[in-house]
Amino acid sequence: MLKVVFDTVVLVRALINPHSVCGRLVFGYYARYRLFVSRAVVLEILEVLRRPELVSKFRALEGFDVTRAIELISQAEVVNVPAVPAVARDPKDDKFLATAAAASADYLVSEDQDLLVLRTYEETRIVDALTFLRILEQEPGA
Repeated sequence: MLKVVFDTVVLVRALINPHSVCGRLVFGYYARYRLFVSRAVVLEILEVLRRPELVSKFRALEGFDVTRAIELISQAEVVNVPAVPAVARDPKDDKFLATAAAASADYLVSEDQDLLVLRTYEETRIVDALTFLRILEQEPGA
């Protein structure tokens, strides 16, 4: 089973539109990969989900289910990240790279160009959501 780390944008886009590419990854294919998080990643996700502009947007969405996302995160495997080296153009993205490295993740899925431009980090491929969806669809049993 593939090991994966999602950046916060992927999760938030999934919540905004569960039928989008990100939504399909997060809610439709979650049994096809092992999701990994770190404390820093979870803290960022929770902080973003509490932002007033997103809270008001989420309330306006019919069928919005943040509980489902929290359940998914709570089922993710937590890795300890002892140090976060400076790698990405945007230092706020380094936590995702460090989490992927600590998890020995196969993929880091992001929509952030500061991460995507790297293409790989250690043994982890960095891909966008559509690319990862296509990878999952090509896996046996898809």
